[in-house]
Amino acid sequence: MSLELVFVMVGTTHTGNLGAAARAMKTMGFSQMRLVDACSHLSAESLARSSGANDVLKNAHTFDTLAEAIGDCRAVVGTSARARQLAVPLLSCRQIATELGELAKGATAGEKVAIVFGQERSGLSNESLDLCTRLLRIPCNPEFSSLNLGSAVQVVAYEFSQALESVPQGAPRPMPGKWRGSDPESNEAVSQQDPDELPATSAAMAHFFDHLDRVMINTGFMDPDNPRLLRRRLRRYFEANRPSGNELAIFRGILASTEKPRKR
Repeated sequence: MSLELVFVMVGTTHTGNLGAAARAMKTMGFSQMRLVDACSHLSAESLARSSGANDVLKNAHTFDTLAEAIGDCRAVVGTSARARQLAVPLLSCRQIATELGELAKGATAGEKVAIVFGQERSGLSNESLDLCTRLLRIPCNPEFSSLNLGSAVQVVAYEFSQALESVPQGAPRPMPGKWRGSDPESNEAVSQQDPDELPATSAAMAHFFDHLDRVMINTGFMDPDNPRLLRRRLRRYFEANRPSGNELAIFRGILASTEKPRKR
């Protein structure tokens, strides 16, 4: 499978939940775990709860910030129990899985997609959701929507394993995709295209947003002391329509030209 799924745990407070998440991941054929500001992932409890998936925990990478953890990912799916203001597309777990299945057909080797899970009690913050290109929800009983972290990871990992056939269980139902490169007729062309035609990485997007912010302040377009929702609106727009590396270079060039205009 050329598409690599990275499961990112943000602010996990209960060490046993990390063990349960590792068990769920490995059962469904996934192994890449990244931790952001999380509790100990190598405690006796976490290793016991992993039920043999110790390698997932031992190979997990730790990061200080979510931005660092997803820097090399070309798509970022944040899990959310509810719709947020100005949110990027909020889709069900199965809809996201179907899109990923189509995306995988045209993915180049090593292309990464991050699946981000928030803190047990509060979920992902608005600042974390700002870094996501899609939001995922698990449809459940509206009168009792409580899922612990391990259970949520299990549901998501199962749906994704079906779509990506990481553990052969039969072919998923085809459905039109919405990700860049998800058109089945263009998969062959996408797989052979220049890497700069792929969606920009999260690290590249972070540099772009810093550049955009600087230009808006220097031109007087935005008051840094009272930005209102401008930053978030722009971030959500670009993340919902993440540009390719080449497109991002064009945007950066336009911004640079406002800083050092040239006479024609």
